[in-house]
Amino acid sequence: MSHNIVPPLDENTIELLYGSRNARQHPAPQVIALDKRKRVPILTGVVPTILVVLFSAGLAIFLIIWLRVHQPQGIPGYETGFFAAFRKGTFIVDEGYHEDGEVVQASLRALTFSSVASHMVGLTSSFLMTLVAYRTASQWLETSRQPSEGVQDKNPTPVQYGLLLGLLGASNAMSVYNAIRYALRSKTRRSKLPSIFTEPLIIATMVLILNHALGASDLWLHTTARSAVMAVAVEGGVQDPSALQLGVAFNESLCEPLANGYISYPCLQGSHGWALGQRYEWLMPNSWLVINNSTSAPVRIITLADQNHTAVMVPTAVHSLSSRTSTSYAFTASTLAVRSNCNIITAACFQDDREGVTDCTPAGAPYLPLKWNFTGETPPACNVTICFPEKVFAVHEGRTGVWRHGGPQIFPTNWILPPGPVTIGLQLGVGVPGVEIYTSPSSKWAMDNRARLYGICQVEYLNGILSFDPLANVYKLVNEAHTHPNRTASLLGPLISQYGTFRFSSDITGLVTGDAAVDPTLVINAHLSRIALGLLGGAVQLVGPNQASLVRQGVFGLYPVAPVMCVSGILYLYALFAMYIFFSSVSSKSYIITTTASPKEENGVEERSSSTTSSKAPKEKTALVLGQLWLTDPLPLIASVFSREDGTDPERTIADDSLDMVYDVNGRAGRLEIGLRTVGEEARFGLERKEDSESSEIV
Repeated sequence: MSHNIVPPLDENTIELLYGSRNARQHPAPQVIALDKRKRVPILTGVVPTILVVLFSAGLAIFLIIWLRVHQPQGIPGYETGFFAAFRKGTFIVDEGYHEDGEVVQASLRALTFSSVASHMVGLTSSFLMTLVAYRTASQWLETSRQPSEGVQDKNPTPVQYGLLLGLLGASNAMSVYNAIRYALRSKTRRSKLPSIFTEPLIIATMVLILNHALGASDLWLHTTARSAVMAVAVEGGVQDPSALQLGVAFNESLCEPLANGYISYPCLQGSHGWALGQRYEWLMPNSWLVINNSTSAPVRIITLADQNHTAVMVPTAVHSLSSRTSTSYAFTASTLAVRSNCNIITAACFQDDREGVTDCTPAGAPYLPLKWNFTGETPPACNVTICFPEKVFAVHEGRTGVWRHGGPQIFPTNWILPPGPVTIGLQLGVGVPGVEIYTSPSSKWAMDNRARLYGICQVEYLNGILSFDPLANVYKLVNEAHTHPNRTASLLGPLISQYGTFRFSSDITGLVTGDAAVDPTLVINAHLSRIALGLLGGAVQLVGPNQASLVRQGVFGLYPVAPVMCVSGILYLYALFAMYIFFSSVSSKSYIITTTASPKEENGVEERSSSTTSSKAPKEKTALVLGQLWLTDPLPLIASVFSREDGTDPERTIADDSLDMVYDVNGRAGRLEIGLRTVGEEARFGLERKEDSESSEIV
């Protein structure tokens, strides 16, 4: 017997629909269609859409606002605001922190919001597909009422309906994969694809892509977000920066200004040494405190290894941030610096088996070994070792100046020191004569058989601006410039007066007898710079900084802008997609399904109570609601395959709950078996309900 779709009737005309061959034995209310149309129930469409938008765009807005509101103030080099974060590429957020022993980490609550959004969007995807099911059901109901063959091609085939049931009901990766695999088959292997099938497939694919893209973006954000300890300014910490003594400058009150760049005796330089006399007797003791890193010295010397081992002078009171409760100053201030670039030339000089190096002219240093050149006097009876055992001396225009009895080096009165680096000669004893010392060829050391080292250095005296990051304990010298030649001559005085030569030679000797793997040239550069600058420790004064701020440690969350915007953008896109689906589905209409009273109810006879029997009042259901159940829930299909045939099947087809559409009883007749079964002469694999009179048998 064939069945046709019953056309809807007007309110005064009804047509009985017989849904069971046992209807006469079990009279029940009958199902009819009315020519009255209704839209999708407003709450059915609005509530899911509100939830989807709330958990997508709502959480995206909340995430962005959270990151903006919790941007801290006072981080050096960082401005608040979205554009500043985009320029830096990172949101820095103060979300509080938690401690686990000595480990302190930021809370990173924004990751929680991202995870919640990703999870909730995955849960609400079923809401979207339910709205799509209403739209698809409306189209299917309309095409099913039209008998034209051309229109009938718009209805799905059984396999397409099965795939739609997976797309709209489950909407997981496998259901989308199977539907796409079917759609990609050649036209000879599948039926024509109606829009009822293709539209849900496209939407389900988009929803799946957005879900997985959001999950990947959330994972990206989790793997790149981190916590970091940063310095943050203490509010109201520095009232008057000029009162802070964080800079270093040469004490100009020690010298009278020099004219015309001529050097007779440079400032503080005398014929017998540097800074001698009662007026300056305190200078060198203070300088030795600096060289020995005494905590009582007002300044100390540090070496900037990443800036060619430049030695710079900083106030002793400057310290790093050692704990979260401590404070320090981040500042930029003026300072003095010295940089050296030395070249060991011993191996390039002429050497005698007895006397060692005798002439360094081939190495470009004819003044080495150092010769007696005191004009107008007869040289004493001495050799190089006795008269000039160890010297650090200045060289200008190939001349070494004047020496008095092996003491300080004196410049002629008409000497003009050029700007820029000063050439320094080295003649140092770095071992015990007669004791053989083995060194690695790669160490670049070279000594003669008298255990002497010869070298040429370019020494730069610099003024510059020193910046200090107390959190990283990092100093950086910027805006450096050579000191004026007159001032350079003064600063060079203690070095060529041999005040630091013995200390320098002792340090070098320790290196020779120590680790030969260390590059000696770099170490000589660092030690010479440090000693040359430290000898000036008594001739400097502390000055105010150019800029300073009192800072403390803060634990902050760092969120890269790219994954944050990716998560937010996908959430916004998902919300817009949900609104599109809502507005395209909410206008769907369909006719009404209702019931009439059973004959027994009309005669006043009560039926036995049952959870599946109808109430006395007629029930109305929108065909659109029933249609979406057939597209999202497998239970209506199960009910049509395994009917009870007790006279209530027609009413069960419009039950309020899909769970009530299928009978559920105990006993053999209520159970299904699966396996290979025989039906007549045919065998097939499938489900079977056991009846009292069996027509097939499970093999």
